[in-house]
Amino acid sequence: MSRQVEAVVGYLKHAVRAQSKYHIHSPFVFGFYQNVLKDEHSYIQYRVVNRLRKELETVSRFIKRKDLGAKCKDFPCDQRFVRVKDIARHSSVNRKNGEFLFRLIRQYKPSSILELGTSLGISAIYFGLAAPESQIITIEGCIDSANLARENFDKTGLKNVQVITGDFEDKLTIALAAMPSPDLVFFDGNHKKDPTLSYFNQCLKHVHPGTIFIFDDIHWSAGMEDAWNIIRKHPRVKVSIDIYHMGIVFFKEELSKEDFTIRF
Repeated sequence: MSRQVEAVVGYLKHAVRAQSKYHIHSPFVFGFYQNVLKDEHSYIQYRVVNRLRKELETVSRFIKRKDLGAKCKDFPCDQRFVRVKDIARHSSVNRKNGEFLFRLIRQYKPSSILELGTSLGISAIYFGLAAPESQIITIEGCIDSANLARENFDKTGLKNVQVITGDFEDKLTIALAAMPSPDLVFFDGNHKKDPTLSYFNQCLKHVHPGTIFIFDDIHWSAGMEDAWNIIRKHPRVKVSIDIYHMGIVFFKEELSKEDFTIRF
């Protein structure tokens, strides 16, 4: 089955299972729905990211791409050079999902955030603007992308983001040593089943009841759907929420174990 067909099948499955707000009986998840998914307030911080995104979408210069299995979903795996504007348009978190991440951070106020997959730094900027006092560590395998992200953090005035460059297999241990009990982990660096599960299990050793995990592109392929199903069924996961492009899991011990699929 081709990737495109897998994506269509994944979307149709999600659409069939998706619940409206009237089927959300958990007060905790209904609060997530109302305060994160359906918050339509136009926060002033959005303008900062929108200006930067528009600027990046005009940059025609090429950067050298080091593929560590992270972004084959966006460009051919053998493509060594990619234009900055193409990364900004096709690989960076889009506006809708980025603003969702901003609202989620704003709602739950994590003081420590770990990201796997920096790209140009757009998602980390949403994090930093939502929680300017938080500690943010982001890991990126491509040196040119990491350097551009650092420039973008400087442009937006963020001082609380640390970029670690290198293979996730090597650097995740270093990041977790510097942030031994993260409040939020965003998995956006490798869209394949086995690596996703490996990073999940590694980070799982460091969770506390208030930790939140977010997984990008859970329906991008059959492999990612398998990974998501394994993750949401894990006994330590209390609540999972599937919003199609992302999957969110909570570990709060007081919650009943439930899975939700919500239109977004």
